[in-house]
Amino acid sequence: MSHRLYLDEVGNDDVVHPDEKYLSITGIITKITAHDSHITREIEQIKSDLFSHSPPNNIVILHRKEIVRKEGPFSVLRDPAINREWEERILDLIGTLPYIANSVLIDKHEHVRRYTVWYYNPYHYCMRALIERYVLWLRRHGKTGGVVAEPRYKKVDKKLKSSFEYIYKHGTEHIPPEIVQKHLTSHEIKFEPKEANICGMQLVDLIANPSHQALKCNLLGTEMKASFGSRIVKILERSRYARHPKTRVIDGWGQKLLPGKETGA
Repeated sequence: MSHRLYLDEVGNDDVVHPDEKYLSITGIITKITAHDSHITREIEQIKSDLFSHSPPNNIVILHRKEIVRKEGPFSVLRDPAINREWEERILDLIGTLPYIANSVLIDKHEHVRRYTVWYYNPYHYCMRALIERYVLWLRRHGKTGGVVAEPRYKKVDKKLKSSFEYIYKHGTEHIPPEIVQKHLTSHEIKFEPKEANICGMQLVDLIANPSHQALKCNLLGTEMKASFGSRIVKILERSRYARHPKTRVIDGWGQKLLPGKETGA
């Protein structure tokens, strides 16, 4: 195994309530060696410098919600100078660390409306699109890789696990199972809890919500309101989202909206 895909989702598979309209899954692809050396070193350093991260006695985990609320170890961000340093340093890392980002967002209500009688579970639909892109990337580069996610709730974890296992065993309408199995190293997602201090998981946690909001705004034709999130998205669009290997187009590669306009795929 040479690569990993770290996953984070925003939303759930509720297709009924009007406030639960969108679900997205974001992933970052990185070499294991790059993660364990470069990504881990840089993120551990910024946590040590700003948030008193000092393993094994005081382990700080970057978590977007706590950072936004300036809670716990991130209460120091209430100091404008420290907050400014944090923002500039983490934006620099988001733009320079060695990874590739992919985000898939589904409008669950439109998905159900379009396929009234039969439709994919939204988790499976998003997972399928993301894993297809990961497998094709691995195939183009002659690599293999695994998939890592953070455990959330039993129901959520079960959805992610079953969706992934189905794709591994059966492939998709675009990729036969033998290709999927050749490039994925396991039929199971590996779940790593927050306390494991996996820096790849912390990095994808920081970009998943801004990426979700950007895709939603693209779909609705509106502008992002969050200024810091907008800065993250601009960096992703400039250099981190996956692209067509020849045309360098992001749409359909690093960003994907579901269901598709023409075919629903």
